[in-house]
Amino acid sequence: MRPTGASVFSGWRIQARNIHALMIRDLMARFGRENIGFVWFVIEPILLSVGITCVWLVSGMDQKSGVKIVELVLTGYLPLTLWRHMTGPITQIFRQSRSLLYHRRISLFDLVFARLLLEFLGATVALLLFFGALVMTGAIEGIQSMDYFVLGWFMMAWNGLAGGMLIAVVTERSETAMRFIPPLQYVNLPLSGAFIMVDWLPPAAQTAIMYHPHVHCYEVFRRGYFGELLPTHYDIPYFVAFTFVMTFAAFVAVARVRPKVLV
Repeated sequence: MRPTGASVFSGWRIQARNIHALMIRDLMARFGRENIGFVWFVIEPILLSVGITCVWLVSGMDQKSGVKIVELVLTGYLPLTLWRHMTGPITQIFRQSRSLLYHRRISLFDLVFARLLLEFLGATVALLLFFGALVMTGAIEGIQSMDYFVLGWFMMAWNGLAGGMLIAVVTERSETAMRFIPPLQYVNLPLSGAFIMVDWLPPAAQTAIMYHPHVHCYEVFRRGYFGELLPTHYDIPYFVAFTFVMTFAAFVAVARVRPKVLV
């Protein structure tokens, strides 16, 4: 018997309520109810962004190729923060939440989506507040092309979703793997294009770095912020194909890890 439209809609409502409840549970567990509580969830990335901005301001490096270094760093650091938040706290999430799986309606996907959606929302609110404050004070210019700006942000979020799911599975299958996640995050930093423009590299290096999916996220994001001021290089079909395969592999991996989680 095929499910009716009403039953499918009812199922989606149940999953949405599960994810909403799990998000609130994560917030309470991480930040508690005292003082400003979950507001730290938004303030934390803002404080880190302010720190990075101050370091580059006092370094005396105001511009490179006619562009403010602070603007270049912010357009790289904020998407980087989104990626790190979606792939860092996800390690061993299944093991930590194993008791919840005895509730019939809670699945591994609910656990992952709740955590990743929470991280995405926190980083996005921080982005809006921080950029809004800088534009209002005149510290930076306004966004030149909002569609590319939003597209670049969501591209990084999609890649973070797939990467977070894979990291959750890998760290569930191997405790040793968890120790390699932070070092790999740092190794990824100079290779991802976070603090450099592809156009600044020699042709051979440009060809090589374009295989990294994060480069396309940063370049599209900067295309939205700088507009035509800076030449940008990106290949959206390549990014979509790469991340789609990565997402498919992540869904299969999460589905197959459940027997190990419940052992």
